[in-house]
Amino acid sequence: MHIALHGKSPMPGASANVNFDGHEIRRTTLSLDPNRLPDMPELMIAGPGELHEEDLSILGSQLMAHYGDVWTQLHADALAALGRFLGAADIPYVIPGTGTTCLDAAYFNLFEAGQKVVVCDTGYFGQRSKELALAHRLEVVEVPVEVGAPIDPARIADVIDGAHGVVTVHVETATGVRHPIEEIARVAHGSGAVYMVDGIASVGGEKVNVDEMELDCLVTGTQKGLESPPGLGILALSAGGRARVEARSERPDSWYLDLKIWDKYRTEWGSWHPHPVTMPTALVMAMYSSIRRILDHGLDAWIERRAALAQKVRAGLTELGLDLVPEEGAGANLVVAAWADDPAAIQAHLLDNGVMISGGLTPTAGKAIRIGLMGRTATEEHVDRVLKLIGEALA
Repeated sequence: MHIALHGKSPMPGASANVNFDGHEIRRTTLSLDPNRLPDMPELMIAGPGELHEEDLSILGSQLMAHYGDVWTQLHADALAALGRFLGAADIPYVIPGTGTTCLDAAYFNLFEAGQKVVVCDTGYFGQRSKELALAHRLEVVEVPVEVGAPIDPARIADVIDGAHGVVTVHVETATGVRHPIEEIARVAHGSGAVYMVDGIASVGGEKVNVDEMELDCLVTGTQKGLESPPGLGILALSAGGRARVEARSERPDSWYLDLKIWDKYRTEWGSWHPHPVTMPTALVMAMYSSIRRILDHGLDAWIERRAALAQKVRAGLTELGLDLVPEEGAGANLVVAAWADDPAAIQAHLLDNGVMISGGLTPTAGKAIRIGLMGRTATEEHVDRVLKLIGEALA
């Protein structure tokens, strides 16, 4: 799949400059026929990833009804597989929307207005957690984190007194840094706080086990490490998280995102319609197909292979003279970030050769490139090609 961009597209259009996260980028507006879309560049961005052929084929099947015996069984099997994938005995929730939808749901169900939460500012998505907490009228204690460094659990311990919860990302997509969630969970629980983890950029690429790591609430999405289409958010609870949901003084100010509503439909309508809304059946089946492929391969082996691929990227970028954003040992497996003097020029060269990578987000906007290792293109062959093109761009 290749496309020549920057004025070479076969479709006519106009160009304009737009501003994103404080960084000006070039945007081309095309007149597109939805039945004859142009070829697209191969995606090696920080998400979503390209679908594997067997999962892609599911999206071309005729729609399945979201109720009845067949769907109910498939839905139950998908959730059971997802629970094994996440290490969660409590059946996870799959909610139409995005990972952020389930972050919102987690705030609704774990906390009540006026409660105190500790949020770590790890970058763009750490800041989003703070924005969500403030939107839920929580008292936020912010812990700053140096760019490229993992969270220091001791910094959380210093400010956790009186807090009802701790919220962190596992992998900060903007920096490619992996944070020590097991250690943070111990600090949180030592003070009686619940621990909520944004695993949107980590699940499927990093070791994550809800029950063993005692992650009270883990949120992720389907489009990154689960290697399936965007459109579904996932929320899993440990025993501690379930206890917090049950101990609320009143139900959340949301019907759609109240987990007890989802529990009610599982219980009362479970034999034919085990969810309160129309589920996008094709998206759930594509997720199930991808999860089965990874579990059949062996989750530990899958993660080890992705870790080796990320190390190959880091070594290649270092050989090209680029400095990595994460500190030694803190680099993530699904997103590799490196500082660059002119990231836009590197991105443009790769696009001209049919490959798309990501630029930076706060605090790396306009100063870094990010390479995603998820989906069909997470292979040594694709990594070699990307490194070769980056070398050409730098030359």
